[in-house]
Amino acid sequence: MKNVKNIIQRRKKSNRKGVVDVQFNWIFVMIAGFVIFIFIISVVFAQKRNADTQAGTSAINQIKTLIEGRQQTGDVYSEIAFPRTNINFMCAEAAQDKYYFTFKIENAERTQLPTEIIFAPQNLATNKIMVWSQAFDLGFPVSVFTYITTADSIILIYDPNYNSNGGGSSYASQIFNDLPSNITKKFVKNDAEIKKYNNYTRVRILCFEDMGCPDAAAYDYINITSAQGAGLYGYGNVTFHKKTDHIYNPQQVVPYITKSGLYGAIFSDNTEYYSCQMSRALKQFEIKRSLVESRLTLMQDDLDDSDCKRDIIASLNLEIDKMREPYLNEENMTWLYRKIKDLDIDNTNLILDSCPKIY
Repeated sequence: MKNVKNIIQRRKKSNRKGVVDVQFNWIFVMIAGFVIFIFIISVVFAQKRNADTQAGTSAINQIKTLIEGRQQTGDVYSEIAFPRTNINFMCAEAAQDKYYFTFKIENAERTQLPTEIIFAPQNLATNKIMVWSQAFDLGFPVSVFTYITTADSIILIYDPNYNSNGGGSSYASQIFNDLPSNITKKFVKNDAEIKKYNNYTRVRILCFEDMGCPDAAAYDYINITSAQGAGLYGYGNVTFHKKTDHIYNPQQVVPYITKSGLYGAIFSDNTEYYSCQMSRALKQFEIKRSLVESRLTLMQDDLDDSDCKRDIIASLNLEIDKMREPYLNEENMTWLYRKIKDLDIDNTNLILDSCPKIY
């Protein structure tokens, strides 16, 4: 009987040990499985990060190459597609009268663009950008401006006089026809028509002071006011209007000069970004102006005492020197525009007299 009890007790101990062993094995399997699962997940995420980094690097290189290529030629349109990503453009004043410009894709490092002048929305989430360029001339070639937009953006030209048969007012029609056909653009003549395009991610409304603008409380828009006698693409002011209630109406006015300058305002989000890029462009203008000045100085030394020499000296003293270091304000842009027109006349006269051109 005693032997039977011992056998039963040994079996119970053995069964308990077996249960403990089985439980331990399951715990071990669960821990090992969890560790393997975490390892696999970490590998997947690491590969995704690497893929995103490579895609981002590829997009950066494509965008940078495209932009740098556009800097050589004006009035060129291009498109570039890449995996959907976030792009940020930043222009800021680093120190007094010194500016820097960078762009960034996703989590990549910022890429500096020290000479390129780009007007674009500051933040984009897209898989394709549309790029257009225009030469920036101020009496002589200065730079090439690059404009960036996306397929889900639209430019609405507000013109109460628009009709589908006869077109719109002169400035409205001019700006509509001069924008690339690949960029989405529409005429609108009242607030009700603007609402038809609320499905676009970014809507830019253009209006002209002499034709009226949309409801100030309901819409963001830019109001273009060209200087009298200068035409649309001469010089003038652009008012960036932000929609508000009827109590406070914030409006920021900035000057523009030339066609490329006006389009810079149209493709920019705000006055700060536009003013920063234009200030960078005027710094480049000063460099080019000084080079033209040096060239004319050398030319007058090589010429005999003749009408050509006297004309070049006059241009050097009356126009080129007076255009020194302009700043982005209305008074400076007015003065600069007049000097540009004088310089064009001087250059034409030199050509007619068979003299070396200013530029």
